[in-house]
Amino acid sequence: MIPGARDSVDRDPFRNGPPRPASGLPRPASGLMAGIAVWAAGLLLAAPAVAQVSLPGASAERQVVIELFTAQGCAACPPADAMMAQLAMREDVIALALHVDYWDYIGWADTFALPEHAERQKRYARRNGHSTIYTPQVIVNGDDVIEGFRVMQVMNAIDHHRRQKAEIILELTRAPSGALEIRAHRDEQAEDAPLIAARPGAELADTAFAARAQTAPDAQAALVLHLIRYAPTAMVEIEAGENAGRRGEYHNIVTSWQTIATWDMRAPLEMSVQIDGTDPLVVVAQERGQGEIVAAARLR
Repeated sequence: MIPGARDSVDRDPFRNGPPRPASGLPRPASGLMAGIAVWAAGLLLAAPAVAQVSLPGASAERQVVIELFTAQGCAACPPADAMMAQLAMREDVIALALHVDYWDYIGWADTFALPEHAERQKRYARRNGHSTIYTPQVIVNGDDVIEGFRVMQVMNAIDHHRRQKAEIILELTRAPSGALEIRAHRDEQAEDAPLIAARPGAELADTAFAARAQTAPDAQAALVLHLIRYAPTAMVEIEAGENAGRRGEYHNIVTSWQTIATWDMRAPLEMSVQIDGTDPLVVVAQERGQGEIVAAARLR
């Protein structure tokens, strides 16, 4: 394994000073990283049956959501960032780059990092029983956890998830008022299937949500709806840190992530959310406790 940045799940990265990588984890040399980048690009070009770009209007039974936890100051991240350039063009994949700040201490502060991104990554780690977080890391549909430089493994996971039958139909439209109209309902063919329930122990992944849910009217809601805004692309001249001198190209950069509703799926959902600006947006329906993402839709 080629390690990236790691940090303890159970501590605030800034509470006791800057985080440090786990002991004994060597940093990849710049020449090695260049080789990995070439290798990753080769995989994307050499396996068109897996990594093909979907044409506009192409349909898939289920949208696959990719969350890449990355950082501009992480030497192991450029191959994963390059992979995102390919995934961002696919119609059957919603690829989201969540930049984290726990590598900022090395000498370069990530210009897109938000503390909430590392917190989301920590919740995934707790849910899966992991004691550390790292970059680059990919989460596929809230379910599969993959080291971000393992391009072929990511592509295979996408192929697996896109073949799953969608249980939830999620539709988004922009109203003339500027509001986002959200409609969701269970697939008619899945009407006899049991309601999705949170996985055992999932509440431990987000104790704050679990505490609120105990007294909320929708305490039994199986799904949480999130609204995500992102910037399609940006170039950054990195002037310090492990990637000093590199011009980073980034895609589908998450700029905000909001929880907007919960839904028990017993009746169709219809709601309106006021939004600002014209940045692309995504809505995902995810199991309580930051479990599996069961539906997603996007408006560009």
